[in-house]
Amino acid sequence: MRCGFIALSLFAAVVAGAAQAAPRVVRVGIYENPPKLQAGEQGQPSGILGDLLTEMARLKRWKLEPVPCDWDRCLRLLEDGQIDLMPDVAYNDTRAQRFDFHNVPALPSWSQVYRRPGAELQSVLDLEGKRVVVLEGSVQQEHLAGLLNSFGLRAELVPVKSFDQAFSMVATGWADAVAANRYSGDAAASRYGLTASSLVFLPSKLYFATDKGSNADLLADIDALLDVWQNDANSFYFQTLARWGHQTTGPRVPQAFWWGLAVVLGLLVLALGFLALLRSEVARQTLALRDSEQRFRNLAENSADWIWEHDLLGRHTYSNPGVTAILGYRVEAFLATDAATLVHPDDLALFEDTHQKSRARRIGWRNIVIRWRHQDGSYRVLESNAQPVLDAKGELQGFQGVDRDITARVQAEQERQRLAAILEATSDLVGMADPEGHLTYLNVAGRALLGLGPEAPLPKTIANVHPRWASDIILGKGLQMAVRDGRWSGETAVLGPDGREIPVSQLILSHKDPQGKLLFLSTIMRDVRASREAELAVRESEERLRLALAAACQGLYDLDLTTGVAKVSPEYATMLGYDPATFQESSASWRDRMHPDDRPTTLRVFEDYLAGRLQEYRVEFRQQTREGGWKWILSLGRIQARAADGRPLRMLGTHTDIDAIKSAEAALRELNTTLEVRVAERTAELTAANQELESFAYAVSHDLRAPLRAMSGFSSALQEDHSASLSSEAKTYLEQIVLAGRKMTDLVEGLLTLARSTRGDLRMDRVDVSALAQQHLADLAAAEPARRVSVEVDQGLTVQGDERMISSVLDNLLDNAWKYTGTTAQPEIRVQACAADGLSGFCVSDNGAGFDMAHAARLFKAFQRLHRQDEFPGIGIGLATVQRIVQRHGGQIRAQGVPGQGARFSVLLPNKPDQREQESTT
Repeated sequence: MRCGFIALSLFAAVVAGAAQAAPRVVRVGIYENPPKLQAGEQGQPSGILGDLLTEMARLKRWKLEPVPCDWDRCLRLLEDGQIDLMPDVAYNDTRAQRFDFHNVPALPSWSQVYRRPGAELQSVLDLEGKRVVVLEGSVQQEHLAGLLNSFGLRAELVPVKSFDQAFSMVATGWADAVAANRYSGDAAASRYGLTASSLVFLPSKLYFATDKGSNADLLADIDALLDVWQNDANSFYFQTLARWGHQTTGPRVPQAFWWGLAVVLGLLVLALGFLALLRSEVARQTLALRDSEQRFRNLAENSADWIWEHDLLGRHTYSNPGVTAILGYRVEAFLATDAATLVHPDDLALFEDTHQKSRARRIGWRNIVIRWRHQDGSYRVLESNAQPVLDAKGELQGFQGVDRDITARVQAEQERQRLAAILEATSDLVGMADPEGHLTYLNVAGRALLGLGPEAPLPKTIANVHPRWASDIILGKGLQMAVRDGRWSGETAVLGPDGREIPVSQLILSHKDPQGKLLFLSTIMRDVRASREAELAVRESEERLRLALAAACQGLYDLDLTTGVAKVSPEYATMLGYDPATFQESSASWRDRMHPDDRPTTLRVFEDYLAGRLQEYRVEFRQQTREGGWKWILSLGRIQARAADGRPLRMLGTHTDIDAIKSAEAALRELNTTLEVRVAERTAELTAANQELESFAYAVSHDLRAPLRAMSGFSSALQEDHSASLSSEAKTYLEQIVLAGRKMTDLVEGLLTLARSTRGDLRMDRVDVSALAQQHLADLAAAEPARRVSVEVDQGLTVQGDERMISSVLDNLLDNAWKYTGTTAQPEIRVQACAADGLSGFCVSDNGAGFDMAHAARLFKAFQRLHRQDEFPGIGIGLATVQRIVQRHGGQIRAQGVPGQGARFSVLLPNKPDQREQESTT
């Protein structure tokens, strides 16, 4: 009675305080989580916590302003200060850093996994490979993620916005199970036909939460009301629980009362029935232990996993039949085997190290992956978890564990990694999207093509990065066709990093489950810019080849040597006067069109080439044209493919129209015949003319010499005998007559020398040019001892030629060099070796008067001079003689000069065999 009175007094005080407080607006986050929290018909808070909050608001004169939101968004709004109060928040350390909570729990709760019919869920290990739906941002999502990670299980957690959506996905078979708190779960499981599994976790207490550091007065008022209500069995709190179908153990009683009661009852029990209780407990524990052992044995014997136990020496003392299913050994045979001998050699160190550390630390191990040899010799990949076995004294006795066969999972992961490596290595864009078209994967090439960095978030859809995709694929029904038919291919475009359009060819594939439900979409895109450029280049190349073939009157052929069928280019058909569209070629038709006179030789060359007796196939023959005429063809070919035994299979080559060349050759042969006759006739004429010219030269020189001698003799006698009686003018005239006679004599001698230079046979000897040059220069120096000329002659200079004529050439060139350096202050003359255009010889150079190259053509003409007679005497015969001698030797004479700086004359002769060597050899 005292406690009840205190509670009623406190409640009255709270109500009185609330009546005096000023009304305030409280923004409340409302999300659908019946029966704990939901929106009523008018949008007001409803459910267990909603009704409690409404009553609190009435007593405290709050004006509730409900804010509908899903769970995750509600928490964000609370943290951002956009709502004041959030019901149904489970306390944990992470949330305590973000929100404030009151002290008295509003509701006790726990979480449970609800399964669809047919889904087996007996333990947490059964979650392997399952799809479990959770409320997005909930404690169930956080806890299950950590639980799965700690067990190394591969289960897919699917976050959703509401519990109705979550339970609906499991009921329709899209997922295997759903995790929820027991209030929401029990109600929803009943509506959707789901079954509560034995997986119960995360006992928790539910509170009202506020933003950190805000609305502390709200939390204080909630604490006060909950403390009063929960101590009164008839309070609004317990009435609300009953109304929503949930009972609790009743109001909280003061702890001192329960302590006293416990002491009294304890003494009574000890006094009256200690022995009976002890016996009953022993019997119960014995029965429970027996039942527990039987349940464990049933579970172990029927488990698909390998459950085992071994001692400190590593000897297995127990194994369930899972070892037979996984490794193929009978239990008895396995227990008699040294387990270490079945471990893969590469994993043996890990196996032994794990056991050694576990024995030393008296702990088990988690998620150790070891390969074990199957009875058939292959290896299975097992994931091992174990715990130590301790006796009553806490001494380590061995280990118990469970090994699960993850071979298929590892192989699938390896295959996934291999495929992922292939996808990442390919140069094509590869992407994946969910059934709604949201991108979930994009490979490296795709990111590069779209200008996305490695860490950049993926665009929601491909349409977000290139607008044409939406019109080409979505509006163009390409996506619908892919979903309906399983694939679609076509061309579209994407936007590159620079905003320019990139043409691509695209393939879309749809992936469905056995029931035909769409799971995801994949797409492959290839940048076709390079291929289009290559196609354009090929077309241009083919066009250039076609024009070149047409210009060269040339056609191509591709001959199948096994069938005799040949593919030919249009130019070949046109060459023979046929329509390329209807022309067909084969070995037989080719032989039939061949001129009978050419057929034997051509076929023999063809067979010899195929047999390997010829290194190349090149043959000329005549082919009959469509009009019946004959056309000369040059055929070239090469074997391009052979069988394994070396037998030729394919031959490629060209047919070239050489009809015009053959006509030209015939005309040329006729012309050559005519020219040979004309050359012979002309040679005879020239020979006769030369003979007449030589006769004329001798006749002229002989006929001129007699009067010249008489004129010179009488002039000399006149000067000697009658000089005193002649006037000075007569003496001058007489001197001019003497000079003219001498010049005329020189001209006659020069003419004879020029005639002799082209007469007679050449005797080809090895001529020592160095010796001849040194001798002649010595003679020149002796004739004019007063002159000081620098002379340089290379040693060992030799040429092939007639020694008499080469000596004449050298004398003329050295005489000119000596003469034209007569006015030079420091004259220099050099005789050196030289070569050009495959010819070799010697050159004579000086630093004398030189000449203008503009007049070089006159140098080698008879009686032509570039200097006045009073400057340098001479008659202009020397260089003409030199040129004729050099030309008779088949060589060249070249001249270079600069006025006032000197001249250089190069004598270039072909290398001919020494006539004396030929004679000695003969």
